[in-house]
Amino acid sequence: MRCQWLCEYSLSTDDEERLEQFFGEIQRESNLFLGYPCNGIFDYSPLLKFLQYPINNVGDPYLPSNYHLNTHAFECEVLEIFQDLTQAPPGSTWGYITNGGTEGNHYGLFLARELMPDGIVYYSQDAHYSIDKVLRCLGLHSIMIRSQADGSMDLEDLRETLRIHRDVPAIVCATIGTTMKGAVDDIAGIQAIFRDLALKRHYLHADAALGGMILPFIDHPPPWNFAAGIDSIAISGHKMIGSPIPCGVVLAKKTHVDRIAQSVEYIGTLDTTLSGSRNGLTPLFLWYALHTIGVDGFKRIVPNCLHMADYAIAQLNGLERNAWRHPYSNIVVFDRPSPVVTQRWQLACNGTLTHLIAMPHVVKEQVDQLIADIQALEPQPESSISEIPVCETVLGGTNEEITLVGSAEDHLLTQVSTALASAGISIEDFTAVKAAGGSIIHMRVNDRERALQILNEHLDIGRCYGQSRPFSNEEATQILTQVNYHTVSQDALLVKLVDKPGALAELMKNVANMTLPFAVYVWFGADQGVP
Repeated sequence: MRCQWLCEYSLSTDDEERLEQFFGEIQRESNLFLGYPCNGIFDYSPLLKFLQYPINNVGDPYLPSNYHLNTHAFECEVLEIFQDLTQAPPGSTWGYITNGGTEGNHYGLFLARELMPDGIVYYSQDAHYSIDKVLRCLGLHSIMIRSQADGSMDLEDLRETLRIHRDVPAIVCATIGTTMKGAVDDIAGIQAIFRDLALKRHYLHADAALGGMILPFIDHPPPWNFAAGIDSIAISGHKMIGSPIPCGVVLAKKTHVDRIAQSVEYIGTLDTTLSGSRNGLTPLFLWYALHTIGVDGFKRIVPNCLHMADYAIAQLNGLERNAWRHPYSNIVVFDRPSPVVTQRWQLACNGTLTHLIAMPHVVKEQVDQLIADIQALEPQPESSISEIPVCETVLGGTNEEITLVGSAEDHLLTQVSTALASAGISIEDFTAVKAAGGSIIHMRVNDRERALQILNEHLDIGRCYGQSRPFSNEEATQILTQVNYHTVSQDALLVKLVDKPGALAELMKNVANMTLPFAVYVWFGADQGVP
């Protein structure tokens, strides 16, 4: 009867084609997936048969309920494995499988609020974006603590802030593997501050979304789990383990959970979770992975990920991208490449930095292709200035202008603007033209003497049009007057730039490798209309 009912309905041909096209897109994009902490290697095909049933893990996973289509038994087995990984004393913690790290953070801070409704939450600048959202949902007072350069919480700032608010319960949300840099907050140091300031009422939640499945499998990890005195912890399941559906685990001291549990007659069990109805398939996925790969399997997988991260660091530093990682993280931080590269490889960015994450599916061939793309799109790293065959001279005397002449193969404006931007020198006015034999830039800057010093230090002026010396005023003027100007297009694009050093350099890097069907005119200035 079930099959008969379903057979009455089917997709149209157009809808089927759309799904096939989408499947092809997913397949292609999965090969260009380096910037986010999700494992792309898993096979749960033996579990597909369970998709035909409304499995729902409503209520407390440790108690029976009136809803029998559940995977509570599998969920409890998964929780037991995570209790071992987080060094929770037997029988001391309670938990459940969540929809992901955000729900786990929400639950931990929810417990803290119920225990200490007048408490203040302290979290770092580098904490996951979900923390701020959760705090607003819970109506908790909070103070953001500065982060150090490596992404970890600044304990001196935390100590001073806690000292000022010693009369208020302290709720600290520590991060075990920050989102951008993979830093682990100093749990032992936080506990020491609690003791030094004699803070009796405190709660310590650990956001270990990615780090919670890395630190158990490396040698000499920093303190991070229940053995270090935390009260609750959130770990993602779809990250290192891998899952087609986001999921995670939250564990908390059982004494805390007992204080908020309430009985619900409708479901015939205790309501101890946030979401009520919960995904019953994700416990099966995690159970399957942990019983096929096993803890021993992750003892091999995690070190392999760290080795792949080191390979990526070596390759990126070959391009002078300033790549690095924490010794207990698979997150490789490096200088932010062009938008084309970050979009193609789905790289997460923050300010001047981006990162790739060496998850189990990342292989050398992908890293090598990323490197090739960076080289093709950004031949000159921002941190270095290569030799450019140019000549300079003064034209017009009183205006203190500079003229640069380059050969046809050079991206002269791109390279010169980058060189001056690196020194903080602003280009106030310029004219750039292409001639049959090369290109000529006529510019005025805010610090001419320093600009000449930068150009003479970094640019080779002895190879310009075969000259062994800078051009004289007369020679440069003659070149400029002999240039055959011509219109390359009737269309033009006016680009307004912020009037600051580096703005032109950024624009030129973006267009250097593009074939534009129009001329580009640049306008510096405030919002006063187009001249």
